[in-house]
Amino acid sequence: MTQPEAGEELLESVDHAASLRLLAATDVGRMAVVVDGRPVIVVLNHLLEGEHVVFRTRADALLSRLTDEGQVVHAVYEVDSAFSPGRSGWSVIASGTLHREADAARVARARDTIEAWAHGERDTVLRLEIDDLTGRRVGPL
Repeated sequence: MTQPEAGEELLESVDHAASLRLLAATDVGRMAVVVDGRPVIVVLNHLLEGEHVVFRTRADALLSRLTDEGQVVHAVYEVDSAFSPGRSGWSVIASGTLHREADAARVARARDTIEAWAHGERDTVLRLEIDDLTGRRVGPL
């Protein structure tokens, strides 16, 4: 990226394929949902599987309870990286529908692959079906 001219926009869109690569290159992000009319953000470890994001959580956790009995949960998941001294960074936002994962092979793969930072059982597997994926970057990367 060349040095911008005075007043030139430093913010650039990241295409779909690059957004998927950035999402796959990270293992932690923030899930936002609305509960009782109020926004809630939960930090989660994840795995990109095709064009879906997969998570492990506790059976009694908020996101587990929200996805009980096949309820439709609209969610937004965000990952990013920032380098303050260089005034550069990127972010990817995946919007879609959050479901309880029912496929036994996917559940097993998620349990074997996703290493949760928090301690304790994380046996409930959730999947975000991505409807919209956007990425942006700023500054020289």
